Formats: sequence, C-alpha cells, structure tokens
Amino acid sequence: MGRLGSALTSAVAIGFGLLTLLGLLAGGFFGTIANLFIQITVITAAAAVLIGIANLLGVHFGRIRERRGGWGYSIILLLSTIGVLLLYILERANVLTGTPAPTTILLESVQVAIESALAGLVLFALVYGALRLLRRKVSASGLLFTLVLLVLLAGALPLANATPLALIRDWLLAVPVSAGARGILLGIALATVVTGMRVLIGQDRSYRE
Repeated sequence: MGRLGSALTSAVAIGFGLLTLLGLLAGGFFGTIANLFIQITVITAAAAVLIGIANLLGVHFGRIRERRGGWGYSIILLLSTIGVLLLYILERANVLTGTPAPTTILLESVQVAIESALAGLVLFALVYGALRLLRRKVSASGLLFTLVLLVLLAGALPLANATPLALIRDWLLAVPVSAGARGILLGIALATVVTGMRVLIGQDRSYRE
C-alpha cells in the first residue's frame, strides 16, 4: 500500500505538472487549465500563510500564558500584529482615509527604518569578518577581501578628495558585484528548474514518503 500510495502521488504530481507546463507553452484550452492550477496554487499558498500566522500567534499566546522566557517580546508581537490588522481592516472599510495610506506610513516609518538599521549592521559584520580572516591566516584572498572592503567603505564616505575611490567603488559594484549577483540568481533559477524536473519525474522524496 505504501508503494502504491507513493506511485499515485507521483503520478498526480507528474500529471498536474505536465498539464501546467503544456498550458503555459501551448495556450488555448490547456492555458485555461494551467491558469486554473496556478490560481489554486496561489490560494493554497495564501491559506498556508494564514495558517502560519495563526500558528505564530498561538505559540506566542501560549508563551505569554505560561510566562515562559521572552514572553514580554511576545506581548509586543501580538499587540503589533493585532494593531496592524485592525488598521488594515479600518483602511479597507474607508474608516481611515488619507494619502499616503496609514499602512503605507507605518511601513515606511517602522519597517523600512528597521531594515535600514539591520542593513547598517552589515558594515560591522564585514569588518569583523575581515578581522577574523586576517587573524586566522594572512592569505592573498584575505588581503584582497579586506582591500576591496576598505575601498568600498572609503568610497562611500562623502569626502571631497575621495572621487577616485568613489569611481573605483562604482566600478566594483557595477562589474564584479553585479556579476556575482547574477551568478547567484542564475544558480537559483537552475536549482528551481532541477527541482521542478525532479518533481515531474517523481524523484522528489517528499512525494514518496
């Protein structure tokens, strides 16, 4: 029965995957079916997000009720989540109006500020990483990493005499860094294609166990 169930789930995955791929390539009637499958997938993903939020709130509510470690932060999380949800509901009901929207103001003044602060910590992480790299072993790659880091940091400073460093920094960001980012995106795309092919041919273990 176990092998039969695995074969059936693999067959279902292969069938839906092939129909979706055929619909995206051929269009027409199969395209309509593919759009239906994609819509079902989007709805399922949205339901999974809602379930995840409900589970997160349940876990933190249990932590507050049992007074476990960090329950104060759980109170802040619950109040923030409930407040944002109420704000969004009032905004959708046209009770709160304005331009920009209240949720947009909240996003720009809170979340963007927090993300900027976390991005600023990357500076300290890079400097600390370069320090540990050179303390462990002085090598050509370590020296190159430290030199590039210093050039990028010095080129970002608003100094009048730092124009050459700024030009070098712009070139580093436009050529090597951009090439590395594109390589990472290409690797993600290839990994996605390989994973999709494994699902289509039934090689993914999640459909067999």
